[in-house]
Amino acid sequence: MGKGMQSILRGLIQAGMYLAYRPKVVYKNQKAMEVMNGDAPVVFICNHMSHKDGALIASVLHKKKPYFLIAKDWYEKKQFEGFLRTYGSVPVDRTGMDTGWYDACRKLLEAGHSILIFPEGKTSKGEMNAFQPGFAVLAEKTGAKVVECAHIGSYHLFFGERKRILIGDSYTLECPKDMRKSAYAKQVAGQARERILHMKEMLEAMKSGKLKLTGGKTGKAAWEMTEIQGYKQDADPAVAVSEAAATEEPQKKS
Repeated sequence: MGKGMQSILRGLIQAGMYLAYRPKVVYKNQKAMEVMNGDAPVVFICNHMSHKDGALIASVLHKKKPYFLIAKDWYEKKQFEGFLRTYGSVPVDRTGMDTGWYDACRKLLEAGHSILIFPEGKTSKGEMNAFQPGFAVLAEKTGAKVVECAHIGSYHLFFGERKRILIGDSYTLECPKDMRKSAYAKQVAGQARERILHMKEMLEAMKSGKLKLTGGKTGKAAWEMTEIQGYKQDADPAVAVSEAAATEEPQKKS
């Protein structure tokens, strides 16, 4: 199949996913919308609740031409392999020291595609799993911005509760000279998990009506969070990372 036909099929499938599941998309602030409307490819990270996450969230982020990471096991299931290749995904071998995904993602970023990563590495039904640091390594080495996303809700075709997706902060990463890259990536991953956990809480608060949104319509203008008790504007993630790194004991670079 040629790249042109593959692109057309991917667009049709993404449109179908979007219409079938009707996700409600919210931007955390004006900056989030500006990044989404920009041309530069980015590394999206998101919590992982279902095997459908990659396909649906990629459809929401379609303007950024994303490829999503998925366990290699799914490629070994013949009934899914064709769909996954057409839709745009990168297989990851979770059983060994797989570095092929990194090389594939680097080339895709260079070609103008964004990357969608679920740092938990597997789905979580309750408490979020620990974040793996691979996304931070990729973003730090390529210079691509990290964009944090969160989602809640179940999957219902055409009717019922809609998925809620929040597109949040973005930032670039640069490892301090006196810190190991591996330690830095692990630290970034831990902080990103806490922020995305907070974003999930914000979505739950929106759902219950405790957190209000003002200004514009979903997908057409940026939303601003109305500050309420227990929900304050997050600090700039890049600053938070920098300040945390400064408290680390100097270590030799790997």
